[in-house]
Amino acid sequence: MDPSLPLVSIVTPSFNQGQFLEETLLSVQRQDYPRVEHIVVDGGSSDGSFDIIRRHERRLARWVREPDRGQTDAIAKGFHLATGDIFAWLNSDDLLMPSAVGVVVRELTREPALGLVYGDRIEIDAKGNVLNAVRLPSHRDGMFRRNFTIPQETAFFSRQAYEAVGGVDTGLQFAMDFDLWVRLAAVAPMRHLPVFLGCYRRHGASKSVEMHADGSGQKYSTESEAVYRRHFGSGLPSRRMMFWYRVASKGRLVIERASRDYRRERGRLLAEAEGGS
Repeated sequence: MDPSLPLVSIVTPSFNQGQFLEETLLSVQRQDYPRVEHIVVDGGSSDGSFDIIRRHERRLARWVREPDRGQTDAIAKGFHLATGDIFAWLNSDDLLMPSAVGVVVRELTREPALGLVYGDRIEIDAKGNVLNAVRLPSHRDGMFRRNFTIPQETAFFSRQAYEAVGGVDTGLQFAMDFDLWVRLAAVAPMRHLPVFLGCYRRHGASKSVEMHADGSGQKYSTESEAVYRRHFGSGLPSRRMMFWYRVASKGRLVIERASRDYRRERGRLLAEAEGGS
């Protein structure tokens, strides 16, 4: 293992997702990049997650099992323990693609000024069946004002940028990722990489589904509105505006995917991923 390679710290907040946790851990362990520090922060799961963590503890840099104040608190704890140069968090039901870490390290090393890189996502169900492939156009500075966000499980950012903005806001329960992306964008450039870097799992107990089932959807909407207003000084775009924003984004993606530059960059990234670190 080359100690000169950047160390990547991946934090997994865990709470009662034992059905999927082992796959998540394995997706990190199977990375073809050699310097990964995986930290699991469990909030006191009662579903067998702890047994899974103990079974994999030799492959973990650190693990913590104690009550917390929710997902954002667990993420903040993990990054406080992290010693890497590059940060990411992977929820306990999501997955990384096998070459994801190597791809992002090469890009962040190639252009040290970048504060964050992210990619495309695959949406899967509880059994791992593919539901959807989400491809995105190139990054634009105005995307957050249009209330677009980044596929969280595909995002990797520099420790320097994370610390410069003060880390995740532990007062947020739902919009902490959007809030962090906006603050990071204010201190460093971002780039979208046109390759699949992660899998987002949709299932009955996922946070997005539970928000509708337990009535917390309104809390999510209220928090999202407050975060957006804090950054941009106005309310969220209307549904009509979001519709046209999405149409424009899809149109831009079609044009970009047909371009020689897009095909060249995607081909380069795939070739480098196949070749390894």
